[in-house]
Amino acid sequence: MTIENKRPHNIFGLIFLGVVVFVLLFIGVNIIWSMVGIDWKETFYPAAREVLQGNNPYNVPTFRNAPWTIIPLLPFALLSEKNGGIAFFIVTFMAYAWVAYRLKASRLALILFLVSPPVFYGMRMLNVDILVLIGFTLPAPIGLFFVVTKPQMGIIMVIFWLVKSWKENGLRGVIKTFLPITVALTLSFLVFGNWQAGKQSDLIVSTWNASLWPWAIPIGIVLAMLSLRDMREDYAMSASPFLSPYLAYHSWVGVLAGLIKRDFEFTFAVIGMWLVAIVRILGYG
Repeated sequence: MTIENKRPHNIFGLIFLGVVVFVLLFIGVNIIWSMVGIDWKETFYPAAREVLQGNNPYNVPTFRNAPWTIIPLLPFALLSEKNGGIAFFIVTFMAYAWVAYRLKASRLALILFLVSPPVFYGMRMLNVDILVLIGFTLPAPIGLFFVVTKPQMGIIMVIFWLVKSWKENGLRGVIKTFLPITVALTLSFLVFGNWQAGKQSDLIVSTWNASLWPWAIPIGIVLAMLSLRDMREDYAMSASPFLSPYLAYHSWVGVLAGLIKRDFEFTFAVIGMWLVAIVRILGYG
């Protein structure tokens, strides 16, 4: 049998395996669904349903993201809250693995990344941090749409792309890179009004705020300066969480994204995060 004849069988085999894995994951997540998906249930599913019904997603008070954040969620919102959420859970977990692969993680780093506390907690909450990570792997004009969905995770990456586009192509490069996102943001405010108004003041004092601000500002500044001096994307990925006055625990995953190519440092970062998590669980922190 020639190689050409084997290929269809291999493709069908992979498809079959993928379907089996998806079904098994669906059954597994279904069992634990009552313990996961908090942000999906309280924020993103209701906001997506508002859009599907022709309404304003900001009718949901806890929806604070850029309006296009809803777009990739719409297919899942066509299903019931539970079934759509389970499907989103599985796709999100697969996307975390894909991002690690795109960032050139070793096998060890990929496994550690998927079992790291921010990813673990992010899967429990089922937020949209994965969109920012996907944005890190895309060309700047497209990646900006993903990164600005959660500026607390990616604002330094925005600055990095600004400086990079200026250095490479001057004003023309900046316009080419930032015109699409600028137009989109302008239109979003024209259509929805100031959708940021009154939605940030309560975040700093929220019980879920896991920011180290202001104590971590020096770390963030150093990482930001190094990223701009040496044009290092990994430093830019890691910098923003250290500079944000509000940050959910799962959003620290951006720091891990910047470290993922360095097995030694990455391993100790994940171990350190788990030690902190255990201390908090035991009530000592």
